[in-house]
Amino acid sequence: MWLHNIFLKTLGDCRVAIVGWGVAIGSIAPVIFAFVPALLGDSEARATVAALVELPALRLFGDPADVLTPGGYATWRLTLILPLVGVWALLVTTRTLRGEEESAALDLLLSVPRSRLHVALAKLGAIGVAILSIGSLIGFMAFAGALATGTALSLHAALLFGLNTALLAGVFGACALLASQFMKERRSAAGVTGALLGLSVLVATAGRVLAGREWIGRLSPLYYFERSKPLVSVIDFRSMLVLATLTISIGAAGVLLFLHRDIGGQIRIGRGAWAEDRTQRLAVFTGSPLLQSIFARSLGALAVPIASWGLGLAVYTGALTAILQQAQQNLLDLIGTFARFNPMYAELVARVTGGGDAEMNARSLTVVFTVVAALFLVFAITLASRWATDEEDGRFDLLLSTPHGRHDVILSRFAALTIGLVIVAGVIFASIGLTAWAAGFALDHVRLGEAVIGMLPVGIVVAAVGYLLAGWLHSKSVTGILTGFLLTSFLITLLGALFQWPAPVMQLSIFEHYGTPLVTGLQPVRIAGLLGVAAAVLTGATVRFATKDLVR
Repeated sequence: MWLHNIFLKTLGDCRVAIVGWGVAIGSIAPVIFAFVPALLGDSEARATVAALVELPALRLFGDPADVLTPGGYATWRLTLILPLVGVWALLVTTRTLRGEEESAALDLLLSVPRSRLHVALAKLGAIGVAILSIGSLIGFMAFAGALATGTALSLHAALLFGLNTALLAGVFGACALLASQFMKERRSAAGVTGALLGLSVLVATAGRVLAGREWIGRLSPLYYFERSKPLVSVIDFRSMLVLATLTISIGAAGVLLFLHRDIGGQIRIGRGAWAEDRTQRLAVFTGSPLLQSIFARSLGALAVPIASWGLGLAVYTGALTAILQQAQQNLLDLIGTFARFNPMYAELVARVTGGGDAEMNARSLTVVFTVVAALFLVFAITLASRWATDEEDGRFDLLLSTPHGRHDVILSRFAALTIGLVIVAGVIFASIGLTAWAAGFALDHVRLGEAVIGMLPVGIVVAAVGYLLAGWLHSKSVTGILTGFLLTSFLITLLGALFQWPAPVMQLSIFEHYGTPLVTGLQPVRIAGLLGVAAAVLTGATVRFATKDLVR
């Protein structure tokens, strides 16, 4: 039955993601409901939390409201996590239509008596139901957690909480559909939409923390997402309607363009050199001596993602640093108004929050670096997933027909991946350093370099695990497992320190092995351990690749 219906087949393909994403994100709220009463059990603890949420660094990733209640605290913490559902939405949308065009699977489907509109609506309808299912599961788990811990939360509010998450994800899924009409590769469409999501986060952050600049946030879908906080009975139906309208209108534009272009083609704007077919552009370099080197070929294959991720992370980290500096300056101006008649106090505030204290700035920027490290690991996952995808697409067949050993191929590709990680890490260092220098935001550049270097061994470990998993699993499974591990690690780090989880539990997070080098510096023993693990895992991946049968 499932294979005879396009809608059901597409929905069935999403069943693992529905359960995985819904359970992984939905389980956070019950954990918070269970631990917040103990965390806020006395007046001193409540006063500490209330003061912390006013710090600019902690307001970068969420708008605190009623944080002294379980529902408000959960909303504040989850604001950083819930947009990740939008990442899955944009990935599955680009894979479902543009990805099937790349693999020619859509050609076979359209050869049966079904219109292109029917196929598109069935597939997109299934994706919409999958996104709503993830949102519903998140809402149900929040309600179950509230019920189990005695927290006052209605089922209606919990479901609206999940619906709000689904609407935000739907916006970026629709944007991915529209972007895929202008690009011939699903990776490019997903990358552009991911960059748009990152830009939306930056715009929403600027509107949230910069005094008098709330209008900036209105340009981002996240602004309308944050307007509704159903877990504390704050529901803005107009903002939810804005998200639904954006999803429908952008999605309709994407479907309309899909119906009026060639399958496998793209909508082209202008007829310049960049509009030429990719194979024609690459043909110019056919005689290049660089193509005779496996390492050079591997690095060239990764050049576009390295450049795009480097540029995106440079803009993102630089903007966050500038926003943090401006937010601290705004806080200084506000406190200075009340400390006008106390010069000693005003001088102390200026040193701590005005950008002149490098140690305090480093502690504030550590919050930013947690997210930057997570994005850096996402970049490592995308590069590792390309290895599995290239094998599935048969891109190694011709290469391995030449006198090159399999171990040369995998080690050269991993060396190119490592170079890519180093390049992007260097770009992050330059972006933060230059932004801090231009804004007068004092930083210890040695510690900043250590914080950036510390991300490299962690990224290498994650990439090596991806190469090892690719020896047995398809690219989709490799990406799912690594993403699940990364999300679990982030949640352990996010919640474990607050609720004082035991050290063995905290060590399950990859971010705990990264530490806080911006404040404490690098730990050589930890770095050596991570590199040793990466070497062992890569050895296993090399042995597996050298002895397995290649599949397509």
